Amino acid sequence: MRSILLVGASLIALSTPALANEDVLRLSRDPANVVMPSITYDGWNYSSLDQINLSNIKRISLSWTLQIGILDSHEAPPLVIGNTMYVISPRPNFLYAFDLVQEGIIKWEYRPTLDPAPAGPPNCCSAPPRGLYYADGTLYFGTADGKVSAVSAASGEEKWRVASADAARGESMAGAGLVVGKQFLIGAGGEGARGRVNAHDLATGAKTWSFANMGPNADVGIGTRFQKNYPYLSSANPAQDTWFGDSWQRGGGATAGYFTYDPALGLFYYGSSTCAPVNPDYRRERGKIDLDAAGHLTAFPNNFCASQMARDATTGELVWAYNLTPQDMWGFDEPSVVPLIDIGTTKAAVKIAGNGLVYAWDRATGKLAGEPWMHSFEDVIKGPAFVDMQTGLPAYDVAKVAFTAVEDRRKVTPEDPAAGANPRPANYTGTEILFCPGGGARKWENDAYSPRTKLIYTHTSNSCAATVAIAGEYTPGQGYQLIRRAAGVTLPRKDVAGQATTVLSELKAIDPAGRKIAWARPIGDEFRSPQLVTAGDLVFKGNTANGAMEAYNALNGEPMWSFRSGSGFAQSPVTYLLGGNQYVAVVASSPAANTPVPINAAPDAAARFRRGGTTLYVFCLGGATCSATE
Repeated sequence: MRSILLVGASLIALSTPALANEDVLRLSRDPANVVMPSITYDGWNYSSLDQINLSNIKRISLSWTLQIGILDSHEAPPLVIGNTMYVISPRPNFLYAFDLVQEGIIKWEYRPTLDPAPAGPPNCCSAPPRGLYYADGTLYFGTADGKVSAVSAASGEEKWRVASADAARGESMAGAGLVVGKQFLIGAGGEGARGRVNAHDLATGAKTWSFANMGPNADVGIGTRFQKNYPYLSSANPAQDTWFGDSWQRGGGATAGYFTYDPALGLFYYGSSTCAPVNPDYRRERGKIDLDAAGHLTAFPNNFCASQMARDATTGELVWAYNLTPQDMWGFDEPSVVPLIDIGTTKAAVKIAGNGLVYAWDRATGKLAGEPWMHSFEDVIKGPAFVDMQTGLPAYDVAKVAFTAVEDRRKVTPEDPAAGANPRPANYTGTEILFCPGGGARKWENDAYSPRTKLIYTHTSNSCAATVAIAGEYTPGQGYQLIRRAAGVTLPRKDVAGQATTVLSELKAIDPAGRKIAWARPIGDEFRSPQLVTAGDLVFKGNTANGAMEAYNALNGEPMWSFRSGSGFAQSPVTYLLGGNQYVAVVASSPAANTPVPINAAPDAAARFRRGGTTLYVFCLGGATCSATE
């Protein structure tokens, strides 16, 4: 106990608000530059450039292209500083500097020496990184082997490269982070590992602090500043006591999405991913679910996986946390970004969550700023209130609760929704659960917020799922989900009203102040992709279904422009200014595998529209005649 008190005291002593990196602030104020994913610390992914707008978007055309050559999904958006663009690839994590004046001539290339890829399945995130970051003439990023690199932006020379995540313990790294002050903050996690955030000194790479998302107070950074806003946060060690036995040591909750930061408060914000294993019988008293009469969980909420976190950016101390889906057993996953916006007089952090609900918190205190409401159909949490504002807890439908043994399920509910499924599940067990949204309505992809329209733009999934909890043991470095799909069950997708729909996913405009969906546009694929919004009232995003880069009217969702790339998309487009011209750039990418297209494939089959490939596309109003002369 003494060590916990000492850690808390030291954090308090260092808890003065962090200063934003001045170079990052200066450059990000100029919309000609893109210095981080989501463009600015507030996570808006909004550009104030408006040369390309609703009146002329149809005249935008291709300026130049460049083949990247690495066939995988590129998730990190490009950076632009002055007349140079920087692009980081998935594994093998090559970093390129392109001369924008000379249409992408390669200035330099950096190729890190990676540790061998693990033999087992990847724990998280395919082949990161999801982010590249710039400050004071240096580029910072995490790589697939759990290392962090600092590279000279001028020459490509490696300044330092250090270990951040421990692959031997099953940790992996999505490479999403943030430069704040003199530290580079970056997330880690993995199935069977504990999600965490690490801070590295910008100059040396030395690790300045590291805190987990679950475990004892000393491990998590919980001191006297921690806000115990709701009863489930009130125990002595709220991120350890809420787990059965020592299950917190393998609890998942990876830090795999983008961070946001409020310089006035000195706090940064991020979401943690789903719990490990997904089978909850390994995180609670085996075969037992503790729900009150209304369906609220009364034991083992498993803080803080599937949660929203706010930490002091200088010390890493946890200031507040909120468990969105206590004891998450549905893989809802909550790494998505929280844009920092004002809703009336409330300085809020807003999350379009994977569990299908929209949340807004007072970003200083972590208290709910209003009742959560539904953005995508979900039937696990019972409405219409969804969350008790006094306890902060959702009310669960007991028929959606997972059990390993059928006799345990029968003690709680006689309902067996899979028994009448047509066709019946293969290898039927009686423990199948059917729920929406299947695997989460949202994932990690950048949302975008426009201060002009006051709307958040997001890409959501309409899928539902049928799963079965299975028994197993933890092996370090291996997958640790202990859940499988109920093979053979075909579930209808549901729209936000709960009606059957053929729409796979949607680009939605969320009105957080009006608590409504302003508009929704069908997207023909389950592959969610990020979006960018501009002062020209345009939403740019890649559409993997048809292999096209597209632009939509930010006011009403009307399609305005499309360019066929013949590939997929996993990164946000960016826009920048050079030589008086506004450009839009994106890397269209797909893994190497190319599924054969049968002669009888449906006319709109996605395979007809895309093949493996990775190409940087740059567009402007003048097309090839745009002048890049500065």
